[in-house]
Amino acid sequence: MSVFVFNPFAEGYIAHGKGFTPVKRQAMLANDLANLPQFLCRPDDIVLLEKRPAVEFLSALKQGGFSLPEFVELRKGRIDPGSNLCHRKIGGLRPWAWGPDSMELLEPLFANVTGEARTPSERFNDSISRLYSKAWSAAFLRTVLSHCHADDKAQTAGAGRRHLRTPGWAEPWLCTEHEAGVAVDTLEGALGAIAAIRGRGHHRVVAKRALGLAGHNAIRLWEPEVLASQRQWLARALQKGCQVVIEPWLERELDFSVQLEMGPRKLKLCGYTGLINDPKGQFQANLAAANYDQRIPGNVVALFREPAEISGRLQSLYHDILSLLEEELQRAGFLGPVGIDAFVYRTSGGYRIKPVVEINPRYTMGRLTVELMKHTCPGSYGLFRLVNRAQARAKGFADLAGYAHRLREQLPLRLEGEPVHRIWEGALCLNDPGQAQVCLATFEVGRTLNQLLGKGE
Repeated sequence: MSVFVFNPFAEGYIAHGKGFTPVKRQAMLANDLANLPQFLCRPDDIVLLEKRPAVEFLSALKQGGFSLPEFVELRKGRIDPGSNLCHRKIGGLRPWAWGPDSMELLEPLFANVTGEARTPSERFNDSISRLYSKAWSAAFLRTVLSHCHADDKAQTAGAGRRHLRTPGWAEPWLCTEHEAGVAVDTLEGALGAIAAIRGRGHHRVVAKRALGLAGHNAIRLWEPEVLASQRQWLARALQKGCQVVIEPWLERELDFSVQLEMGPRKLKLCGYTGLINDPKGQFQANLAAANYDQRIPGNVVALFREPAEISGRLQSLYHDILSLLEEELQRAGFLGPVGIDAFVYRTSGGYRIKPVVEINPRYTMGRLTVELMKHTCPGSYGLFRLVNRAQARAKGFADLAGYAHRLREQLPLRLEGEPVHRIWEGALCLNDPGQAQVCLATFEVGRTLNQLLGKGE
C-alpha cells in the first residue's frame, strides 16, 4: 500500500521556501484536481485530500472500469494525528513531487514505511532539488549535444567505440548548442546573453526563471532594445542568488513529452504523449496514440521529410538521452517519476527538434495520461484535457457541471473486452464536476486522433 498526494507547488516552495503562497486561483485549481493521483493508484493505495469526492462521481468512475483507492481527508492541510493512517504500515510514499511541502506533509508517516529503505534526506535533498531547475535542464541538453558532437567527430576521424549511437550534431533535424538555454545569475550576465543571441541574428529572446510555476515564470523580449520594465523583471528574478535561463525564442510547431520512471537500478520508459500548451506555456492537454508506450508521436515524425529513417534516428536519440539521464539521476539518488518536455520548431530551412526543453522530476499530466491509457482498448487514442470556466462559458455553459453533463451525453462511454472491460470510446470526467470551482479534468477516448481533435475522420 502506497500513499499518494497531489502537491503541484513543489517548485514554488523550493524557490521561495515556506514564504511561498499560491495565489487564490492556483490554490483553487489544486483543490479541484486533488483526487487525480487516484488514477496512478492500485486499489489498495491511499490518496490524501481535503475532501473526499462525492459518491455519485466515484460510482461513475467505477462504471468506467476504474478501481477506487482509499481516500483519507486532511485536516487543515495536514494529516490528522488521530487518523489510523499514522499507525499503519505503508509500502511507499508517492507525492506528486518531492519538495519541502511534501516532506513536511508526509513526515508523520516516514517511520511507518516498510516497503523501501530510504531516509528522509534521501527522498529530497539539495542534489534532487537541483533537478527541478531549468538551468539544470539546459545544461543537460548541452551535455547531450556535446556528446553528439564528440560522436560525430569520432566517426569523421574513423575512431573506434562511440559514446552515443546518435549521429547528432551535424544533422539538420537536431537543434544546436545555440538553441540551448544559457543560465545567468547577474543582470550583466543576462544582458550579455541576450546580446550574444541577437548577435547571431536571432532577435526574439525569452528569459525564464530557473525555478517557477509553468506559464508564470518567463518574459518575452521582442522589442528592439531591452526595456526598463524588462530590466526590472530580470533584476527581481535574479535576487537572492536565483538564476534565469536566456534562450532564443523558437517557433514551436508541436510539443510532446517522454514519461519515465527511475527505479533503484534503471530508468524505465513509460511512454510518449503529445503536449498542447497555450501561448503562455500553460498546460492544456495531452494526447496519447495507440502505440504511446513504444513510439514518439507519429505527427512529430511526419513533420520531417528527410532523412527517410528519421523515426529510427529519433528513437535512437532518445535511447541515448535516457542513458545519460539515468546516470545523472543515479548520481543524485533520485527515485520516482520523471517527464521530459520537448518540441519541434520551424526554421527557414525546415523543422528541427529540441529534444530536451525541461526535465520534471515528478509526476506530470503526461504521466497521468499514460496511466489512463492502460484502461483503454488496444488501438485507442486518448486525450486528457483541462477545461476552465472561461472555456466552458465560451461553449455556452454556465458552469463546469453543465459542460460535464453535455460531454457525457455527446460522448457516452463504451466498454469492451473480456475478462477486463476497457474503454473503447467515450468521455469521462476525472474530477467531480459538482465540486469543481475553476477546472475540470476530462479523458476522451476515440479510434483516431482526428476524432478526438474534432477534425472528422
